[in-house]
Amino acid sequence: MNLDDKQKEIGKLNFLTVLGSLETDFLREALTAPATGPFLFGYGPVEKPIKAGIVGTGNEGCQAMIEQSPPGAIDYIGYHDIRPTQIARGKRTFQKIYGEEKGSKVKFHETWEAMLADTEIEAIIIATPLWTHKRFAVEAMRAGKHVLCEKLMAHSVAECKEMVRVSEETGKILSIGHQRHYSPLYHLTLKLVESGVLGDIRHVRALWHRNNTWTLSNPHRPDTPSTADPDWGVSGDSWCPAIPLEDKDVPAGSFGYKNIDELVRWRLYDRTGGGLMAELGSHQLDACSLFLGKVHPEKLLATGGKYFFQDGRECEDHVYCMYQMPGGVTLSYSTINSNAQEGYGEIVMGTHGTLCVMNERDVMLFKEREPGDTMPAEEMYLTCSRDPQTKKPAMKWTPSTAVSREAGMAKAAYEKLVYFTPPGTTEATVNRGYFTELEAFAFAIRNPDYKVRCSGRVALADAVMALSANVSMRSKQAILFKDEWYDPASPEAPESATSAVAKNA
Repeated sequence: MNLDDKQKEIGKLNFLTVLGSLETDFLREALTAPATGPFLFGYGPVEKPIKAGIVGTGNEGCQAMIEQSPPGAIDYIGYHDIRPTQIARGKRTFQKIYGEEKGSKVKFHETWEAMLADTEIEAIIIATPLWTHKRFAVEAMRAGKHVLCEKLMAHSVAECKEMVRVSEETGKILSIGHQRHYSPLYHLTLKLVESGVLGDIRHVRALWHRNNTWTLSNPHRPDTPSTADPDWGVSGDSWCPAIPLEDKDVPAGSFGYKNIDELVRWRLYDRTGGGLMAELGSHQLDACSLFLGKVHPEKLLATGGKYFFQDGRECEDHVYCMYQMPGGVTLSYSTINSNAQEGYGEIVMGTHGTLCVMNERDVMLFKEREPGDTMPAEEMYLTCSRDPQTKKPAMKWTPSTAVSREAGMAKAAYEKLVYFTPPGTTEATVNRGYFTELEAFAFAIRNPDYKVRCSGRVALADAVMALSANVSMRSKQAILFKDEWYDPASPEAPESATSAVAKNA
């Protein structure tokens, strides 16, 4: 959604003004709440830190699961990876967040089996390539460990179902890292959607657009500038990075990979990754399903292909989807690799207004024009009130650009709830949900009555939405969704061609 700076400013103030009008008591309470996570998501302090191990110390493992882990809730005592560069990166990251002395004591396990056998470890964090999720999660739960597994839950819906069954059989927590379930920003936007101020929602548009087409003049990766091999990786595509010399001798075949290329660039291949829908689309579809009340789609048609990259990869670089949701609601999604103009986010369109959540940090609200409205070009600021009889909220334009008391309170609460300072840093940033999901996971382990917000069953529904798009796109057929796909006890799954493709639908 292309907006100029003035429109963005208006949209942000509109959001704060309306939120402040509708959620006055909630926001007032937020300003005095001692901690964001417990206030928003219903958990409490973790009295005794969880001793955890992590498998996979790459980008997601280090930047999200380790660097944004909550002190006092998660205490990493072990880790495992198979690439020398990532092993070294894990060690550096632990030293960064714990200090050199304590960080050096986090034990590196040469094998997955050795870490699994460590009786001190209570929980395993999984941040590995998609195709390994099911194996690591199932083996960890059967070994008596609780599991937080990064999204997408697994490589297929059948694997997701097995993970749910094992969780319920063993009584071990299975939390899946769709972090928007623990994002303060999305929590606030969801409150506005649920208020009804947007009117009758009939369409949601979601997107993730980026440009990976630029060729780098120097193929060296920024984190390994002296060791990258110029013969490997000459593209700006983050899914096709240069392969550091230290990693080229890893016996990839011993770990189930065809070669080092498939190990490092696993997202490019069908056997090891799930393409754009698994890596990016799953984020947006999860957010959209939250806005729509976690209802299941009825029908889907997707298209896409390898329209730019001709380098032997198997995953598509452009995907376009249209979902038919219950009640005559449509959901469109696009993810492309050749233009980054719009970025990523979700746009919720109602009969009375439009809510935009962009790049996980910008929230804007705009009103639809109604009969009798006047809309001065530079005075499109909003106020909001509830009808005294129907109690329905209604927005109206006002010529005033002054910040109202409600907007001021909402802004203060927004900044307190949405922004946080990650451990070991001094600069505040938007809490994208990693910190709070880890904290809630630890609390759930210590307090079994608390249920994580993105359990295996919840994440199974997200996997059905994302992976069905791949089935539709590759079969060139519409998909009719089946209730059995969401039942962990049923063998039915969208990847089964006989059950998924609705011929002539």
